[in-house]
Amino acid sequence: MSDLRQVFAAILPLLVSLGILVLGNGLFSTLLAVRMGAESFPVDRIGIIMAAYSVGFVLGTLRCPRVVERVGHIRAFAAFAALAAISALVHAIVVDQIVWLLLRVVAGFCLAGLFTITESWINASSSNTVRGRVLSVYMTVNYLSLGASQSLITVIDPNGFQIFSLVAILVALSLVPLALSRVQSPGTVGTNRLRVIEIVRISPLGVAGCIGAGLVNGAFGSMGPVYVQARGGTVEDVGLFMMVAILSGFLMQFPMGRLSDRFDRRTVFLGAIAGVSAAALALAFADGVPNLAFAAMLGLYGGLAYSIYPIALAHANDFMRSDEVVPASAGLLLMFGVGSVVGPVLASQVMGVLGFNGLFFYIGSIAAVLVLFTLYRMTARQAKPLEEQGAFVPMPQTATTPIAMELSPRAETGPQEPDQLAFDFDPPRMQAQAAE
Repeated sequence: MSDLRQVFAAILPLLVSLGILVLGNGLFSTLLAVRMGAESFPVDRIGIIMAAYSVGFVLGTLRCPRVVERVGHIRAFAAFAALAAISALVHAIVVDQIVWLLLRVVAGFCLAGLFTITESWINASSSNTVRGRVLSVYMTVNYLSLGASQSLITVIDPNGFQIFSLVAILVALSLVPLALSRVQSPGTVGTNRLRVIEIVRISPLGVAGCIGAGLVNGAFGSMGPVYVQARGGTVEDVGLFMMVAILSGFLMQFPMGRLSDRFDRRTVFLGAIAGVSAAALALAFADGVPNLAFAAMLGLYGGLAYSIYPIALAHANDFMRSDEVVPASAGLLLMFGVGSVVGPVLASQVMGVLGFNGLFFYIGSIAAVLVLFTLYRMTARQAKPLEEQGAFVPMPQTATTPIAMELSPRAETGPQEPDQLAFDFDPPRMQAQAAE
C-alpha cells in the first residue's frame, strides 16, 4: 500500500488539473449547444459545428505529441490552455456560425493536447503494480467532473458573456496544479498505431463497436441539449438530464464489466446495444412523459450507451498480444473519433427532417444495425474461452487520448497480479487496504 500511497500523492495535482479541465470542457460543450439553440441556429448547422470539435480532437491526438516533444510539457500545456481559453472568450464576442465552427476545431485540437500531456504525466508517474488502480481513479475523476460540469450551466445565464468567462477561467485554472507539481516531466508522448486494416483483421466487431459508439455517443453528447430544449425543457432541465445520462454511464460500467468478464463478451455487447436501441426508440416517443420518468429513461439509456465503447475495446483486446494492446487501442480510439465526427452531422440532418425526436430515431437505427452485425459476427467466429479473456478495463471515451490506454494492465508483458486489474474497483475494500 505504501507504493500506492506514494503514486497517488505524486499524481494528485495532475488529477486535480484533469478534473478542472474536464469541468470546463464539459460545461463548454453543453453551453454551446444551448446557446446555439437560443441564437436560432438551424439544427443541421448545430450538428456540423459541434462535430468540428471532434475533428480538432482527432487532429490533436495525431499532431500534439510532436508539439510537446519540441517545446516541453509545461510550455505546451500553457500554450494549449491559453488558446482554449481564448477560443471560449471569442465565442461570446463574435456570434457567427463559420467563426464558431473554426473555434470548435481549435478547441478540440487544444483539448487533445491538454489531455495528452496530463495523461502522459499520470502514466509516467504510475508504477506497473498500481496502473490498474490509477486507471480506475482516472476514469472516476473524468466521469464525475463531466457529470458535475452539467450543473454549472444553471449557475450563470447561458445567453450572456459571463458563462464563457467561467469556461475560460476553468481551463486556465487547470494549469495551476500541474505547473506547481513536483512530478518529473515524462519522456516521449508519441503512441504508435496499428493500421486500421490490421485491427479489422484482428477484431471486426471491435472496430464496428468503436465506430458505432462514436456515432451514438457523439450524436447524443452534441445534440442531447438541443433535444431537451426542443422538448420544452429549461436550461436547468438540460443540465439535469445530461448529468443523469453521464453519471449513469459511469455507474453502469462496473456491472457491465463484471458481466462481460463472466460471459461471452459478445453476448453482453449484444444485450447492451439492443438495450440502447430499445431505450432510444422509447425516448423518441417520450413526448409528454413526466420529467422524473424521462430522467429514469435517460439514465437507462446513458448507462447502456456509455458501456458500448469499453466493451468493444475489451472484446478487441481479447484477440491481441500484450504488445499490440496500446497501438491497437490507439487505432480503435481513432475509429471512435471518426464516429464522433460523423454522428452529430448525421443526427442533426435527421432532426432537421423528423424534428427533435429524430435524434433518438437516428440513435436507435444505428444501434439496430450494430445488433445485426453483432449477430452475424457471433456466427462467423467461435466465442473466446472465458479463461482466455482479459479483464474488462473501464474507459471514459468522453475525453481521453491513446496515452490513457498505456495505463491498462493489458498492456503489460508478464503475469498480472489481482490488484493490477483495472476493473478491481471496490471502494470499501480499497479503504480497508489503505488503512493496513
